[in-house]
Amino acid sequence: MSLKPSFLVSMLFLVAESVLYYFVLTAGGDLLVYTSFFAIVLCFLHVLLHIKTCDKWVLGAMACTVMADLCLVVCSPIQRLWGMVFFLMAQSLYAAKLHLAYKAKGFLYVRILLILIALSITVIVLKNNTDVLALVSLCYYANLIFNIVMAFSLWKTDKLFPIALVLFLLCDTVIGLQVASGAYLPISEDSWLYRIIFMGFNLSWFFYLPSQVLISLSGKKK
Repeated sequence: MSLKPSFLVSMLFLVAESVLYYFVLTAGGDLLVYTSFFAIVLCFLHVLLHIKTCDKWVLGAMACTVMADLCLVVCSPIQRLWGMVFFLMAQSLYAAKLHLAYKAKGFLYVRILLILIALSITVIVLKNNTDVLALVSLCYYANLIFNIVMAFSLWKTDKLFPIALVLFLLCDTVIGLQVASGAYLPISEDSWLYRIIFMGFNLSWFFYLPSQVLISLSGKKK
């Protein structure tokens, strides 16, 4: 029985990502930067290679993800605000994909309400420390959480996508706590939370790269 070219491409993609995953978790310095960014570019290329049958919303979101990681991983100094803007664009495209699949206007109204609540809480908690980065980040985070809820409601049609978004959430939670530590939230270095988020290996990418690989695979309609 002959294997279809698309299946072989996906198998080679998984092998390549497995090798890159090892270096992402163990390497440091420039090697970490190059392997991390290339792993995300490869996820985008995997979807692009199936452009005739791929989910165009996923393709657009993956392109935004590449730009986000260019800002957050490759650029020096890190362009954190632009990185979060691109991540927000990616989640907005995933939201469009989910709303079109679910076809229920009520979810859109709930999403808008959730975003407004998240922004309000940000201003209330941070007060004078509130800035554009914090607002964009919380808006992005609220969209991601609601995307997870909607994705699980469509579990029967796509099982990879909701799992990928949960891993995405775990990654962003780690990064968010790392950024907030000291700048926004007083997290003591002696606390168990500090020891977890700053443990001895790349915890955020431990969740992040598998999430992007699964999203890339879910972007193939067949």
